[in-house]
Amino acid sequence: MIEIEKLKKVDASFHIQSMDEQVKKITTLCSFDQIQKGGIVLIKNKDYYKKFLNIYGDNEELDNIGFVFQESFYKSENNFSQFKELKHSQFFATVENVDLAMSRFSKLFYDEIRQNENALEDGRKTGTIKIHPTSSIANNVFLGENVDIASNVIIHAGCVILSNSKIDENSILYPNVTIYQNVSIGKNCRIHGNTTIGSDGYSYNYFKDEHLKVWHFGGVTIKDSVEIGSGTSIDQGTFSPTIIGEGTKIDNQVHIAHNCKIGKGVLITGQAGFSGSVTLGDYVSMGGCAQFAPGIVVGDYAQIGGMAGVTNDIPAKTVYAGHPARPIKEWLKSLATLRRFSLKPKKAKQSSELKNEITI
Repeated sequence: MIEIEKLKKVDASFHIQSMDEQVKKITTLCSFDQIQKGGIVLIKNKDYYKKFLNIYGDNEELDNIGFVFQESFYKSENNFSQFKELKHSQFFATVENVDLAMSRFSKLFYDEIRQNENALEDGRKTGTIKIHPTSSIANNVFLGENVDIASNVIIHAGCVILSNSKIDENSILYPNVTIYQNVSIGKNCRIHGNTTIGSDGYSYNYFKDEHLKVWHFGGVTIKDSVEIGSGTSIDQGTFSPTIIGEGTKIDNQVHIAHNCKIGKGVLITGQAGFSGSVTLGDYVSMGGCAQFAPGIVVGDYAQIGGMAGVTNDIPAKTVYAGHPARPIKEWLKSLATLRRFSLKPKKAKQSSELKNEITI
């Protein structure tokens, strides 16, 4: 927990607009999709505010949350009554720049989470881990503190599993898999060599010729019966987990960025790339090298062609292809039109031009 006064120390523009007198500390920073009691939510502008209300509305859970608004947006709404849906929140505050505040505040919470962590000593030496006797762990495996290994798990040589991570029964980690902190792997999962799960997302905010890092501590949740190919990277969520749904199959050399939510039964083929906060519905499938822009939502059972560039949301049960991705019939028609024009013979030159060429 972080004292409210510390927020002021790392960002001088932090100013309380209204507050319950009993509030002294903040438990965490919250993502829009997962609020936690005693946490704070950062609201940048009207679009963010509407997005938040679309998820929660006038929910009683908001009574236990504080809100930090970008000052320009807060002032544009004139007064407190404009935020009537949040009337029972623990406090309102403003900052000059929400993006910079996120970088500064996240470092506070990250440091608090990690401050007492014994990151370099194997948990088997300190007695802080659980390993079921039916599991098999090869030589040259590192297990951090509070790691939990369930029954019939197989971990091959060279794997690293950092603190507070869990691997459920009958799962297999092949050589040189790296699992960061706060990763949960479900039952019957297979993770192939040289894959990394839980590394930080690529999030920075530019300020005075410096790229300020957004510090991640959301972890990753991988549900049951997931298979992940070799050389794949799955980033942890910023403040809440990146999620891979049950039965999803991921090919080699795939990148899944922070806060993505992948549904169940999804097929992700080689070298596909997902920017932050992409949401795939259940049973989505795609060809190789498909790429997804930040925040894209793809509906259930949609199909995406290979090398597609997905820059807008895709409805459920549709087939899209191309760059930018569009309905496949439209894309094929545009290709056919381009081909027809490219093969069209050039017009014959006028006779006068031909004569001049002959004379020359």
